[in-house]
Amino acid sequence: IDTTIARVDSTTAPSPAREGALDLYRSAAVMIVVIGHWLLSVMTFRDGAFGRDNPLILMPWTQWLTWFFQVVPVFFAVAGYASAVSWSRLPVDGSTSRQEWIRRRVARTIGPAAVYAVFVLAGMAVLRGAGIDGSVLELGGWAIAMHLWFLAVYLMVVALTPIAVAAHRRWGLAVPAVLGSCVVVVDVVGISTGHPEIRMVNYFFCWAAIYQLGIAWHGGLLRRRVLLAMAAAGAIALPLLVTWGPYPVAMIGVPGDRVENSAPPSVALLALALVEIGVLFAAVPLMNRALARGVWPKVIGIANNNVMALYLWHMLPVIVVTLVGYPTGLLPQPPLGSGTWWLARLEWEVVLAVVTAALLVLLSWQRRLFAAPMPTFGVPVPGAVAEAMLYAGTAACALALALLSSSGFAPQGRFPVTAVVLFTAGALLVAVRPRVVSAVR
Repeated sequence: IDTTIARVDSTTAPSPAREGALDLYRSAAVMIVVIGHWLLSVMTFRDGAFGRDNPLILMPWTQWLTWFFQVVPVFFAVAGYASAVSWSRLPVDGSTSRQEWIRRRVARTIGPAAVYAVFVLAGMAVLRGAGIDGSVLELGGWAIAMHLWFLAVYLMVVALTPIAVAAHRRWGLAVPAVLGSCVVVVDVVGISTGHPEIRMVNYFFCWAAIYQLGIAWHGGLLRRRVLLAMAAAGAIALPLLVTWGPYPVAMIGVPGDRVENSAPPSVALLALALVEIGVLFAAVPLMNRALARGVWPKVIGIANNNVMALYLWHMLPVIVVTLVGYPTGLLPQPPLGSGTWWLARLEWEVVLAVVTAALLVLLSWQRRLFAAPMPTFGVPVPGAVAEAMLYAGTAACALALALLSSSGFAPQGRFPVTAVVLFTAGALLVAVRPRVVSAVR
């Protein structure tokens, strides 16, 4: 994930005006998601055993709060804009091919993700060797892997960016409209026929539609009037969908719900996305003027430089603080939902923020390791073969991340062999780039 929205390249066309608001939206969206994950991480320690409470089940009214914490659509819309900017600024001399552009952007995601996975797996091995119970490892391994679905989807839409940009240039706003219509059709078929597995394809249709809106913003098609109309349509549709439609209130998964809004994404989530994107993108000109002054550019720059690390590593402090804070009694465990419980939640957030800040300083200090793109190497293979390997490798890495997200780093207390093999094979395929071999005279 790029640390800035636009990069200067003297061999390409002049850079567009800086969109400071979108930089802010991207980093703020990740921070809000992190805070939401921490709030829902209600870890427990009772009778010598670790566990987890789910406030969305035990306090159903909190499901409405997920409308404010489900801001991943904002990130994907900004990512679509960022990719369109980067794609439009390819060198005019053709020195960077479509294949190389995709490889570089995929490698920027796979590299940090691989380092994170290796670190976590090594930690799991140490804990397993220390005799930690498999059920505890499974719970912890899931907690620090459940957010990786985001990277799986991101790899998918980034790899398809050239097609998405070409589709935008030819059909404009019809592209996200058609993708959104596909979300509706898939939901209707999947829910009405009793075959919810059909809805899995909405991981593509929904997030691709949102990503496409960012590309449309870059293309100048999302004027203020269009954005506000989008927001109004979403604001009307969303309450109807969760009140008289088949969709739950919660915008993240709640065990026991027949239909979920996020796994896979639903029409209700798409409606929420239209509200968020419509309102926030309509405010971009005003926000840009406000953020161009004072310390804002520097603050936003620092935030964007660390946003990938924050998202990847933010659940690790949850495990550390749980292991240290609850068995020792340093963190209280008042009755769920009481006033003291909410104060304890605030204390939990502050402690996690401090630990995460220290972790980010360490990660920034060793940025060459933790934030480096995955290295690539040249092999004398035809360009078409290398491109096929690139797409196959990206798909394998995305599938591996999706498996880790659903099963964790220690499924049933064991090593995630399938996910690790898939990710390793996929990363090797992505790393191969065609090398021009000079003719021998």
